[in-house]
Amino acid sequence: MPVDGPVPWPCAEHTGAKHDIYRRYLERWFPILLAGSNAYPSVTYAEGFAGPGIYSGGEPGSPVIAIRALVDKVPATKGIARFVFIDDDQRCVDMLRKTLQEAFPDRPRSEVAMPVTMGKGTCADDLEAALDRMDAWGQPIFANLDSWGNAPVPFRLLKRLAANVSTEVIVTLLPQHFVRFVSNLGEAGDDVFGGDPRWRDVVNLPPAAKSRHILTCYRQALQAAGFPYLLDFELVPRNGQPLYLVFGTGHHLGVQKMKDSLWEVDRVQGVGFRDPRDEQAETLFAMDEPLLGPLTRLLQQRLRDSEPVRVEDLRQFALFETVYRPEHVIKALKPLIDAGSVKIEDGGPLRRASFVSLVHAPLR
Repeated sequence: MPVDGPVPWPCAEHTGAKHDIYRRYLERWFPILLAGSNAYPSVTYAEGFAGPGIYSGGEPGSPVIAIRALVDKVPATKGIARFVFIDDDQRCVDMLRKTLQEAFPDRPRSEVAMPVTMGKGTCADDLEAALDRMDAWGQPIFANLDSWGNAPVPFRLLKRLAANVSTEVIVTLLPQHFVRFVSNLGEAGDDVFGGDPRWRDVVNLPPAAKSRHILTCYRQALQAAGFPYLLDFELVPRNGQPLYLVFGTGHHLGVQKMKDSLWEVDRVQGVGFRDPRDEQAETLFAMDEPLLGPLTRLLQQRLRDSEPVRVEDLRQFALFETVYRPEHVIKALKPLIDAGSVKIEDGGPLRRASFVSLVHAPLR
């Protein structure tokens, strides 16, 4: 729905962190797909909730950040980069056009090498048609579906994106929207979750479990749509409600590069990150010195559920099932080994090829 209030609006705490992640990821994505060894002829960056491209304090919006990532990292002679911007508020569309003209007064690429389209419409009704008109399908697409948290993204669109070659999505998910409006959304909200009504079970859960349930259901929807690799994490402002970013891709390299972007993000005052699977909900405000407590707990849980596990398998677990990087695993295991709660099966040094297991206390 159109913005309730003036355009542009102030840049929220978590928005700065999101945009830093977007920038760092797109500075990797564009070069890999347009200038790498297996480059494609063209790619498309698309937004279903583009906004005006600028905030009231002058901070650049995601459309500007995306185009600048292309211009700064890929020579103008390399491939075609399309940009599709949709917003349902005409004020945003008009301001975005003006913002892009001011941000890039000298067109950095020709119209052929960088076609840009923008228009008034909704993500649900108009983004897919805009991608059709731009001949985007059959080449990689990065779809930024930042709907300010309520994720009204049709499952049909997610399925088509997942089936498209080397295509990725990042969705902003505000669980409280679904918790608060579950009775109003009802069956109409089921499509967001792939037609599965189990998300509505949130009404019967204790408060501490509600957000995680919504996230779990949405992860399942993205997987059902056809995205085999997912990364989700929680942005936690010191003031305001936490929200999730959920990233879906068809290639494990996408998860690795998105995770690199997360861990390299500049510090943003008042915003931290959290792994939604950590039962103690510890917030990672110091990204330069990893707080490994949540990973330690997740590794302990993983070891409880299995026989001895190879460290390399735990590294893969960290990559695909947590917000942590694979290289964090050995650092997180060492305190457990020193404390005698985890043992190395062959008794040798801790390596990627080592097998480790929990040391169970004797029954009394």
